[in-house]
Amino acid sequence: MAPLDTSTPILAILGNIIYFACNIYVWVIIARVLLTWINPNPYSPVMRFLSKMVDPLLNRARKIIPFTLGGIDFSPILVIIGVGLGGYVVGKGLILIGYGAPVTVLLPLLAMAVVSFMDSIAWILIIAMIARLVMSLVNPAPYNPLVLIVYGLTEPLLAPLRGFFPRGPGGLDFRALVFLLVVILAQQVLLKSLYALVGSWIGRSVAQMGGYGF
Repeated sequence: MAPLDTSTPILAILGNIIYFACNIYVWVIIARVLLTWINPNPYSPVMRFLSKMVDPLLNRARKIIPFTLGGIDFSPILVIIGVGLGGYVVGKGLILIGYGAPVTVLLPLLAMAVVSFMDSIAWILIIAMIARLVMSLVNPAPYNPLVLIVYGLTEPLLAPLRGFFPRGPGGLDFRALVFLLVVILAQQVLLKSLYALVGSWIGRSVAQMGGYGF
């Protein structure tokens, strides 16, 4: 196999730009979402800039992939994950193709993005269920914004289990505990196995181009 050109290919440059641009845009979306929780001045230069950059995408996402639980809109979370993983697939794919990987490298990268998406959802559920467990013990104010978010995310998932698990000591919600253990088990066993499988798939594709690391 002929040695790779030491100069950076155009596709690799473009891939890096897309990858880092998507990462920056993810943080712009996060900033926009977080600021809406504190009711800032919508006419301030920062809010006008963030609204112009983010709102068109969020509004379209709400129409295409409405994701509402307990009356709370979680579609921005899907947008954040989608933009980040899309930047990973396209950006890293172009980098690898630019350095000689076959176009089919996009398939394992897409598979890795899907597994990473599932892992992100698992982490969201783990954090939410831990918060739900703590709240079941301390009985926080029901109209606290954080409490509304946690209950809005967890209650639709836990409601079918209501008749199977009684309240534990101190009001402990056994439903959240069981759901938490199931998610952790799935993450540690299933998702780790998928990560290893897809990682070896990517490794075989990278080996065809001389072992470029990423």
